[in-house]
Amino acid sequence: MKFKLDENVPFSLKKVIESAGDHRVDSVFHEKKTGIDDHSLLKLCLSEERVLLTLDTDFNNPIMHPKGSFYGILILRPSSQGKTAVIDLFTDFLARFNLEAVPHKVLLIEPDTITIRWDCL
Repeated sequence: MKFKLDENVPFSLKKVIESAGDHRVDSVFHEKKTGIDDHSLLKLCLSEERVLLTLDTDFNNPIMHPKGSFYGILILRPSSQGKTAVIDLFTDFLARFNLEAVPHKVLLIEPDTITIRWDCL
């Protein structure tokens, strides 16, 4: 599966994801696409069939991001700020959720809670 890290997600998450299976991870920052607007970022992820990982709750809006406008979105909401909190939250998510079920969904990932905000299939 392919993922794209939003510019607000620590790049060190790439290693965590790739060690969890046959996954490929790109980063908005390393592709020199920082500042890209949300719509263009989702369109890029859709064309590349990449799930977006972000801390940005603006992606949690089905009116702004309707069915067919994205490949998949994981919104991470750690209980505290910092790289370690994000990595710990995602590591816990990996232990509880099958990544193969992520495409075509918007998931809100919080400590102790995974909410499927909407499913586009």
